[in-house]
Amino acid sequence: MVKGMAEEKKKKPQKRATLDKWKRKKWFKIVAPDEFNKKELGETIVEKPKNLEGRTIRTNLGELTGQRQKRHIKVEFQVDKVEGAQAQTRVVGHEISTGFIMRMTRRRTSKMEVVQIIETSDDQKIRVKTVALSARKLAVNQETDIRNLIKTSIEKSCSKKSHGQLMQEIIFGSLASKLFKQVKKIAPIKRLEIVKSQLV
Repeated sequence: MVKGMAEEKKKKPQKRATLDKWKRKKWFKIVAPDEFNKKELGETIVEKPKNLEGRTIRTNLGELTGQRQKRHIKVEFQVDKVEGAQAQTRVVGHEISTGFIMRMTRRRTSKMEVVQIIETSDDQKIRVKTVALSARKLAVNQETDIRNLIKTSIEKSCSKKSHGQLMQEIIFGSLASKLFKQVKKIAPIKRLEIVKSQLV
């Protein structure tokens, strides 16, 4: 009985220490970068602001923009600095849901994939995956020409843009639209999407 009481007495300071530690924690708002109008992504509680740096949060583009048709696009943010009670983020990647791509894929068509690592004007490296879907089955040489065009066009375009500019063009589809116009000169293309990007 005495032993049990002694053990119980030892536990009480631990509970107080846990409560004190919790009281020292503060709430921080996680906000998107300028290109997403500093929209609030969520809240988190930590003891030290530096513990937030490097944390990632994912959300869909539909929620960010209010455009329901973009819910199939996931955007990943990473906290890179804390100012006051706000955790500032940058975009580190995106991904289009596999279900969306599968719904677009049809039999007797060609699917061309290009995965490459590109370097931006501010020396950031990003792994990019592009998928092009044809309207009909293409010849092997056409598929090769399309892959080569995608690779060289992305490299040229991205080397002139900063990380922030490039991610905005990728996520909102303007880069894919430019590529589509170039690629359809080689063969009839039904769809072209940059399906995934990730900061290396």
